[in-house]
Amino acid sequence: MALAVTAIAGCSSEPEPPPNYRLRGDACTAVNPAEFEALTRATPTKTPSKLVTGLDGGNCDMEFDGSGGYAKLTTFIAIHTSGEAAARAMYDDFRKNDGERSGPGTDLTVTDVEGLGTAAYLYRQHDDAKPWAVNELWLYKYLVRHGSLVLTVNGSGYAREAGGWPATEEDLKAKVRKVTEDTMKTLKG
Repeated sequence: MALAVTAIAGCSSEPEPPPNYRLRGDACTAVNPAEFEALTRATPTKTPSKLVTGLDGGNCDMEFDGSGGYAKLTTFIAIHTSGEAAARAMYDDFRKNDGERSGPGTDLTVTDVEGLGTAAYLYRQHDDAKPWAVNELWLYKYLVRHGSLVLTVNGSGYAREAGGWPATEEDLKAKVRKVTEDTMKTLKG
């Protein structure tokens, strides 16, 4: 009987509660730049900044300007000390504003994303009717809400040459998502 209860408990569809996210150091210490260092063949300049009173976290701008290309990675970490309701309100506001910028006549899209936190979406800029090409700007922004955390990772840039850069836009998007996932793991402590 105990074995059956254990088996049933292991199959619960209840999601795991969000961890107690914490930022140790400035926002740049939570971001792993390796994906973009390899892409651009450059060490980034890092500019961290603090958030307003009432929020733990910070902002980190990283610029990579190398022989392979240019990329900018901006990470915004907001841990709401007042709780999950405040994080939900911030996320919903960001989602609404990004949604208003996308739509017919623009190359901007907003789509929900599974597997990242409680709620997540991808804001992207690119005309999918044509393939990605050298010297063409790409932009991907993942925005995640998980418990009291709101995390935005925005990657953009262009290649100066084809060698060493991903052949498809999907590969570029995957690099930004990996930075997002890695940052969440770091903030879990």
